Amino acid sequence: MKNKKIIGIGGVARTGKNLFADIASNILKEKYNKTCKSFALAYYLKKDCEQFVKEKLNMNVWSELTEEKNVFRPLLVWYGGIKRKQTEGRYWIEMLQKDLEKSNADINIITDIRYSIYDKDEVYWIKNELKGTLVHLSKYYFAGMKTNRFQQPQQKKLYMEPANDQEMINDPIIKRGSDIQIEWEDSTDRTHELYSLALKDEILLKTVDDVLTKIV
Repeated sequence: MKNKKIIGIGGVARTGKNLFADIASNILKEKYNKTCKSFALAYYLKKDCEQFVKEKLNMNVWSELTEEKNVFRPLLVWYGGIKRKQTEGRYWIEMLQKDLEKSNADINIITDIRYSIYDKDEVYWIKNELKGTLVHLSKYYFAGMKTNRFQQPQQKKLYMEPANDQEMINDPIIKRGSDIQIEWEDSTDRTHELYSLALKDEILLKTVDDVLTKIV
């Protein structure tokens, strides 16, 4: 990956990994005059399972509907895990690597670094083979909590929880292995309107720009 800068992004589901990549792409273009391309290991997993999910479940593996995704997600996790086990974590890496080598972008972002179990797993790949920078995201929100019925609710900082056991086990390892850790407040969901607003949120923009100044 000579002369290519690589950024890997880790964090549990719904922490804003794609949002980070989209904001970074805009900043790189407007401020640094650099091109950017995003990749996801999950793309190759979904591609592998696309036909099966369509034929056997009559569903679209690319669906963004939460209720649909919840039906076939266990299948994706199971199949993805089997292929990882057979290859000691390298199956999806090798698929993405082929496309990454064809990229002409100045900065390449891999938006879903989730595992560090095997010796040459995803974290090793990003940091040692690609000589990239691993960024870990944590998203928090504030919720009102009462200590007793007579008190006003107190604001408590809560973090987005892992979506499954695999995230619960792996995310702390990814965080420890990361080069940069970011905590940002929950400011959006995946609706188009709010996502568009988040792309222009000054706090989020500054957060991502601060990271890019250390890399670019």
